[in-house]
Amino acid sequence: MFLSKKGASKAWGVFFLGVFLVVLTMSLVSSGFWDSLRASITGRATSQTFNLNISVGNSAPNITAVYILGPYDPSEEAQRMVTFYFTANDSDGYQNIDTTSAKANFTFYNASSTIVRTNNSCSSLGSIDSKTLNFSCTIGIWYFDPQGTLWGVTAYVTDNSAAAGQNKTVNFTYNSLKALKSHPTAFTFTSINPGATNTSSSNDPLVLNNTGNYHFSQLTQNISINATNLVGESNSAYALYANNFTVGNTTGGSPLIECGGAGSFFMTKSATKNITTAILGYGNLSAGSGTGQNNLYVCLTQAGNELTSQAYSTNGPNSDGAWTAAAL
Repeated sequence: MFLSKKGASKAWGVFFLGVFLVVLTMSLVSSGFWDSLRASITGRATSQTFNLNISVGNSAPNITAVYILGPYDPSEEAQRMVTFYFTANDSDGYQNIDTTSAKANFTFYNASSTIVRTNNSCSSLGSIDSKTLNFSCTIGIWYFDPQGTLWGVTAYVTDNSAAAGQNKTVNFTYNSLKALKSHPTAFTFTSINPGATNTSSSNDPLVLNNTGNYHFSQLTQNISINATNLVGESNSAYALYANNFTVGNTTGGSPLIECGGAGSFFMTKSATKNITTAILGYGNLSAGSGTGQNNLYVCLTQAGNELTSQAYSTNGPNSDGAWTAAAL
C-alpha cells in the first residue's frame, strides 16, 4: 500500500494517539480510578466507622490475713467462744465486697472423723482503706472437742458478683482439760444388820461424767477413790470402816462381782485407790448412751458384829469427811 506524505503523517498521529490512550487506561486502572468512579456513581462508601466495646472482668476478693491468738483452754461442760479477725481486699473497691456473705469455720481432722465448728454470719467492722474491709467472727468450740495443734481456720467471703475468696492458711492450738463431775452426791444403803456381808448401795451406780476433753485410761491417768469411815452419828465409837468397802466398774453375779470380785478394789481409809479397770473417755454428755461416762459400784463387804442401831455417815458431827472421786 502506498501512502502519500500527508497520509503517512495522519496514520502516525492515529497510532500515537492509540498508544497514549492504552497507557492512560492502564494507569487509571492501576491507580483505582475506576473503583473511585464506580463508587461515586453507585453511592457506595469507600470507608466506614465502627465502635469498640471491651469489658474488663470482675476481680474476686482476696482474704489477705487471718488474726487469731491462742492456745485456748476448753470451758468445762460448756463452749469456749473464740473471737478472731480477718481482712478482705477487693481491687474493685471494698464496696464490691458482700458483707453479708462473710463466714468462717474451725476444722479438726483425726483418724476417725472431721470436726467442724461454724459461724455463717461474721460481722464487718468497716473499711481499712479504699479496697479492704475488716471482719470479726466468733466461733464456739465444745468442751468435748479434741485437743490439738492443728485446728484450722477457714475464712470466706464473696463480692457482689458472687466471686469468692477464702483463706485456709492459719492454725491454732486447743488445749486439753482434765475435769469430771459425779452423781449422785450421796450413796445410801438399805437397813444393814450387824455382821451383814456383800451389801450393795441402793442407788448405784456412781456415774462419772467427763466434763473436759482428756481421755482417762489405764495407761495414762486412772480414776481413783479416796474413802473414809462412815462414823456413827449418835455414837462415834462405832463405824462402818473404809477398808470393808469395795469399788468396781462392773456389777451383777452371785456373789456380786463388785463385792471383791474381778475389777473391784478394796478401799483404805483416807488413801487414794486407783480403779485401774475404769476408763473414762470424753464426748458429748448430752448424746447419752454412756458417751463420756463411766459407772462405779460400791459394796459393803462386811458390817461389824459390834455395830449399834444408829445412822452411819460421812457427814455426821464426828465424821472423817466425804469420799472423793478423782482422775489422777
